Amino acid sequence: MVAIPNDQLKAMGSYNRAKDWVRRNITRFNDDIKIKYVAVGNEPFLTSYNGSFINLTYPALFNIQKALNEAGVGDFIKATVPSNADVYSSPPDNPVPSAGTFRQDIYEEMRLIVNFLAHNKAPFTVNIYPFLSLYLSSDFPFDYAFFNGQNTVNDNGVVYTNVFDANFDTLLASLKALGHGDMEVIVGEVGWPTDGDKNANVPNAERFYAGLLPKLAANRGTPMRPGYIEVYLFGFIDEDAKSIAPGNFERHWGIFKYDGQPKFPADLSGEGQKKALTGAQNVQYLQSQWCMLNPNAISFSNSTNQLGDNVNYACTFSDCTALGYGSSCGNLDEVGNASYAFNMYFQVQNQKAEACDFEGLAMITTRNISRDQCNFPIQIGDPTSGHCMYGSSVRFGLVSMLLLFMGL
Repeated sequence: MVAIPNDQLKAMGSYNRAKDWVRRNITRFNDDIKIKYVAVGNEPFLTSYNGSFINLTYPALFNIQKALNEAGVGDFIKATVPSNADVYSSPPDNPVPSAGTFRQDIYEEMRLIVNFLAHNKAPFTVNIYPFLSLYLSSDFPFDYAFFNGQNTVNDNGVVYTNVFDANFDTLLASLKALGHGDMEVIVGEVGWPTDGDKNANVPNAERFYAGLLPKLAANRGTPMRPGYIEVYLFGFIDEDAKSIAPGNFERHWGIFKYDGQPKFPADLSGEGQKKALTGAQNVQYLQSQWCMLNPNAISFSNSTNQLGDNVNYACTFSDCTALGYGSSCGNLDEVGNASYAFNMYFQVQNQKAEACDFEGLAMITTRNISRDQCNFPIQIGDPTSGHCMYGSSVRFGLVSMLLLFMGL
């Protein structure tokens, strides 16, 4: 799947621009790369976007598919619009999957898009995140986010044991209401983050995947659509520069950590065994040194504001999402918080000495200052710099990488 970012949707409203995009990004690679889909935007109808892309998405979808057809590849490369599950829901007085319908404020746009997808034999793409059900509602039943809980929903005799199935079938009911209940649906993203929220942690992620992967491998499908579902896992590796506008967890969706090392065992074959994933080979790190709050500097700090301002600066230009409530470093004291922030900035700046000063409040140490579950990381190094140390020497399993990106 090749994607068009939301900020390019307006440009794709011009057919000439869309045709040029297809030429530069699709047809010139098509002989060597198997491309199945073009994602037109990513969740463009999110309510948090305040309607910014509502009138831009359908014209872009139309033009991209037209350009694909004109280029002679439209029979096997389809344009689709990856949508968040917030584009549909069931009414409050009948909160069951079979009552699903598309959101009223985008109903006409969704009708146009669904009819167009059906006409071009293209799939509807949805991103389903059971984690977000927990994150967005304190009343959501915890076990219903997983595949081995006791919570259930009865829909006229059809029993749902997890929100993934219920969410998927709510979409099917919404499509059926538009006359396209048999439309192909692919899950463009599904996963569980491991930090940045009280429910985003390794045990919960491991539990989620331990239920999801065997379900997909067995082609169990959902009550409304038993059988194979094309699903793509999100994500492969943590992204420490990703926007955290939706929440601090956004940088922690990876099955692998920032350095390519696995976070937890997972059987990607779906056979339900507890297998250790293999990580990146010969990872090279910078030197074993950290930046911390200088204990002698606290006493002569000009004010509490001076420390706070420097911590804010460090976090603005690095990643402090692990410091949030319920996160892996959420229990640090003021000294620990400052040291964590200073070290993250120091590592992002490739351990430059001047990056560990902060108006005299910081110092470099060769003592690992990680605490309990809170890891103070060391940056990955440039092997040509001569300042690296070797870490893990296991290699990535090719099969593992392929399974992560294939539809399971």
